[in-house]
Amino acid sequence: MIKPFWIAAVLLCLLLFLLLGHEVRSERILELDTYLDFSVDEQSLSFSFFKYINFLGKSIVIGFGSILIVLYLWIIKRDYPLVALFSIGLCGTDLMNGMIKNQIQRQRPDNQLVEASGFSFPSGHAMVGLIFLSILAYLVIKEVKRTSLKWVAGTGSFFLILLIGLSRMAMNVHYPTDVLAGYALGGAITYRMLVQ
Repeated sequence: MIKPFWIAAVLLCLLLFLLLGHEVRSERILELDTYLDFSVDEQSLSFSFFKYINFLGKSIVIGFGSILIVLYLWIIKRDYPLVALFSIGLCGTDLMNGMIKNQIQRQRPDNQLVEASGFSFPSGHAMVGLIFLSILAYLVIKEVKRTSLKWVAGTGSFFLILLIGLSRMAMNVHYPTDVLAGYALGGAITYRMLVQ
Protein backbone atom coordinates (compact mmCIF):
# COMPACT_ATOMS: atom_id res chain seq x y z
CA MET A 1 0.00 0.00 0.00
CA ILE A 2 1.26 3.46 -0.91
CA LYS A 3 1.67 5.78 2.05
CA PRO A 4 -0.18 9.13 2.07
CA PHE A 5 3.14 11.02 2.14
CA TRP A 6 4.18 9.54 -1.21
CA ILE A 7 0.78 10.23 -2.74
CA ALA A 8 1.03 13.84 -1.55
CA ALA A 9 4.59 14.13 -2.95
CA VAL A 10 3.50 12.86 -6.38
CA LEU A 11 0.47 15.15 -6.42
CA LEU A 12 2.52 18.20 -5.38
CA CYS A 13 5.08 17.51 -8.11
CA LEU A 14 2.33 17.12 -10.71
CA LEU A 15 0.58 20.27 -9.49
CA LEU A 16 3.81 22.28 -9.76
CA PHE A 17 4.40 20.94 -13.26
CA LEU A 18 0.84 21.79 -14.36
CA LEU A 19 1.07 25.31 -12.91
CA LEU A 20 4.38 25.95 -14.67
CA GLY A 21 2.99 24.53 -17.92
CA HIS A 22 -0.06 26.78 -17.67
CA GLU A 23 2.11 29.85 -17.08
CA VAL A 24 4.44 29.01 -19.97
CA ARG A 25 1.52 28.43 -22.35
CA SER A 26 0.12 31.86 -21.46
CA GLU A 27 3.27 33.25 -23.15
CA ARG A 28 3.74 35.88 -20.47
CA ILE A 29 7.26 36.72 -19.38
CA LEU A 30 7.73 34.80 -16.15
CA GLU A 31 9.35 36.58 -13.20
CA LEU A 32 11.40 33.52 -12.23
CA ASP A 33 12.93 33.37 -15.71
CA THR A 34 13.91 37.04 -15.73
CA TYR A 35 15.03 37.18 -12.09
CA LEU A 36 17.36 34.18 -12.19
CA ASP A 37 20.27 34.40 -14.59
CA PHE A 38 22.79 31.57 -14.41
CA SER A 39 24.47 32.08 -17.78
CA VAL A 40 28.28 32.07 -17.73
CA ASP A 41 31.04 33.64 -19.80
CA GLU A 42 32.51 31.27 -22.40
CA GLN A 43 36.05 32.21 -21.32
CA SER A 44 35.49 31.35 -17.65
CA LEU A 45 36.44 28.23 -15.74
CA SER A 46 32.79 27.75 -14.77
CA PHE A 47 31.91 27.43 -18.48
CA SER A 48 34.19 24.38 -18.80
CA PHE A 49 32.81 22.90 -15.59
CA PHE A 50 29.16 23.33 -16.59
CA LYS A 51 29.86 22.10 -20.12
CA TYR A 52 31.21 18.86 -18.64
CA ILE A 53 28.23 18.54 -16.26
CA ASN A 54 25.90 19.25 -19.19
CA PHE A 55 27.46 16.31 -21.04
CA LEU A 56 26.58 13.97 -18.13
CA GLY A 57 22.88 14.63 -18.77
CA LYS A 58 23.03 13.80 -22.48
CA SER A 59 21.12 10.87 -23.94
CA ILE A 60 24.30 8.98 -24.84
CA VAL A 61 25.59 9.02 -21.25
CA ILE A 62 22.24 8.20 -19.65
CA GLY A 63 21.58 5.56 -22.33
CA PHE A 64 24.91 3.82 -21.70
CA GLY A 65 24.38 4.02 -17.93
CA SER A 66 20.88 2.61 -18.34
CA ILE A 67 22.19 -0.35 -20.30
CA LEU A 68 24.65 -1.10 -17.48
CA ILE A 69 21.85 -0.89 -14.89
CA VAL A 70 19.58 -3.16 -16.94
CA LEU A 71 22.38 -5.71 -17.37
CA TYR A 72 23.11 -5.60 -13.62
CA LEU A 73 19.45 -6.05 -12.69
CA TRP A 74 18.91 -8.75 -15.29
CA ILE A 75 22.07 -10.86 -15.01
CA ILE A 76 23.24 -10.36 -11.43
CA LYS A 77 20.10 -9.50 -9.46
CA ARG A 78 17.61 -11.34 -11.69
CA ASP A 79 15.02 -8.73 -10.79
CA TYR A 80 13.01 -8.87 -14.01
CA PRO A 81 10.09 -6.72 -12.81
CA LEU A 82 12.53 -3.92 -11.90
CA VAL A 83 14.26 -4.32 -15.29
CA ALA A 84 10.89 -3.80 -16.99
CA LEU A 85 9.89 -0.93 -14.71
CA PHE A 86 13.20 0.85 -15.16
CA SER A 87 13.35 0.35 -18.95
CA ILE A 88 9.75 1.28 -19.64
CA GLY A 89 9.86 4.15 -17.16
CA LEU A 90 12.98 5.76 -18.59
CA CYS A 91 12.06 5.24 -22.26
CA GLY A 92 8.49 6.34 -21.61
CA THR A 93 9.69 9.45 -19.83
CA ASP A 94 11.93 10.40 -22.74
CA LEU A 95 9.02 9.97 -25.18
CA MET A 96 6.68 11.90 -22.87
CA ASN A 97 9.19 14.75 -22.65
CA GLY A 98 9.27 15.05 -26.44
CA MET A 99 5.48 15.00 -26.71
CA ILE A 100 5.10 17.72 -24.05
CA LYS A 101 7.76 19.87 -25.75
CA ASN A 102 5.94 19.56 -29.08
CA GLN A 103 2.62 20.41 -27.44
CA ILE A 104 3.84 23.52 -25.59
CA GLN A 105 6.41 24.62 -28.22
CA ARG A 106 8.35 27.06 -26.06
CA GLN A 107 11.35 28.45 -27.90
CA ARG A 108 14.76 28.15 -26.29
CA PRO A 109 16.61 31.22 -24.99
CA ASP A 110 18.76 33.22 -27.38
CA ASN A 111 22.57 33.08 -27.36
CA GLN A 112 22.94 29.39 -26.49
CA LEU A 113 26.45 28.36 -25.46
CA VAL A 114 26.06 24.72 -26.55
CA GLU A 115 24.03 23.14 -29.31
CA ALA A 116 20.47 22.27 -28.34
CA SER A 117 17.65 21.28 -30.65
CA GLY A 118 13.91 21.15 -30.26
CA PHE A 119 11.74 23.08 -27.88
CA SER A 120 12.57 24.16 -24.36
CA PHE A 121 9.78 23.18 -21.92
CA PRO A 122 10.34 21.00 -19.90
CA SER A 123 14.06 20.29 -19.65
CA GLY A 124 14.73 16.70 -20.70
CA HIS A 125 18.16 16.77 -19.06
CA ALA A 126 16.58 17.71 -15.72
CA MET A 127 13.64 15.31 -16.05
CA VAL A 128 15.38 12.18 -17.34
CA GLY A 129 18.56 12.92 -15.39
CA LEU A 130 16.60 13.11 -12.14
CA ILE A 131 14.91 9.77 -12.80
CA PHE A 132 18.11 8.01 -13.87
CA LEU A 133 20.27 9.31 -11.01
CA SER A 134 17.54 8.76 -8.40
CA ILE A 135 17.10 5.14 -9.45
CA LEU A 136 20.87 4.65 -9.55
CA ALA A 137 21.16 6.06 -6.01
CA TYR A 138 18.22 3.91 -4.88
CA LEU A 139 19.92 0.75 -6.18
CA VAL A 140 23.25 1.65 -4.57
CA ILE A 141 21.57 2.49 -1.24
CA LYS A 142 19.63 -0.76 -1.38
CA GLU A 143 22.72 -2.86 -2.09
CA VAL A 144 25.48 -1.41 0.10
CA LYS A 145 25.69 -2.16 3.80
CA ARG A 146 27.76 0.79 5.04
CA THR A 147 25.77 3.83 6.07
CA SER A 148 28.51 6.19 4.89
CA LEU A 149 28.29 4.79 1.35
CA LYS A 150 24.51 5.18 1.40
CA TRP A 151 24.94 8.84 2.32
CA VAL A 152 27.56 9.35 -0.38
CA ALA A 153 25.26 7.80 -3.02
CA GLY A 154 22.22 9.82 -1.96
CA THR A 155 24.01 13.12 -1.49
CA GLY A 156 26.13 12.69 -4.60
CA SER A 157 23.13 11.99 -6.81
CA PHE A 158 21.20 14.92 -5.29
CA PHE A 159 23.98 17.40 -6.08
CA LEU A 160 24.60 15.94 -9.53
CA ILE A 161 20.87 16.31 -10.34
CA LEU A 162 21.03 19.97 -9.23
CA LEU A 163 24.22 20.59 -11.21
CA ILE A 164 22.74 19.12 -14.40
CA GLY A 165 19.81 21.52 -14.13
CA LEU A 166 22.12 24.45 -13.39
CA SER A 167 24.30 23.50 -16.35
CA ARG A 168 21.33 23.76 -18.70
CA MET A 169 20.66 27.29 -17.45
CA ALA A 170 24.38 28.21 -17.43
CA MET A 171 24.69 27.08 -21.06
CA ASN A 172 21.62 29.26 -21.77
CA VAL A 173 19.64 26.45 -23.42
CA HIS A 174 16.82 26.44 -20.84
CA TYR A 175 14.91 28.91 -18.71
CA PRO A 176 14.76 28.25 -14.95
CA THR A 177 11.07 27.29 -15.27
CA ASP A 178 11.99 24.62 -17.85
CA VAL A 179 14.39 23.02 -15.40
CA LEU A 180 11.98 23.33 -12.47
CA ALA A 181 9.22 21.72 -14.55
CA GLY A 182 11.59 18.90 -15.55
CA TYR A 183 12.41 18.29 -11.90
CA ALA A 184 8.73 18.35 -10.91
CA LEU A 185 7.57 15.85 -13.53
CA GLY A 186 10.69 13.71 -13.10
CA GLY A 187 10.14 13.70 -9.33
CA ALA A 188 6.52 12.57 -9.72
CA ILE A 189 7.54 9.74 -12.03
CA THR A 190 10.43 8.68 -9.79
CA TYR A 191 8.24 8.62 -6.67
CA ARG A 192 5.67 6.53 -8.50
CA MET A 193 8.27 4.11 -9.89
CA LEU A 194 10.07 3.50 -6.60
CA VAL A 195 7.16 3.45 -4.16
CA GLN A 196 4.95 0.41 -4.52
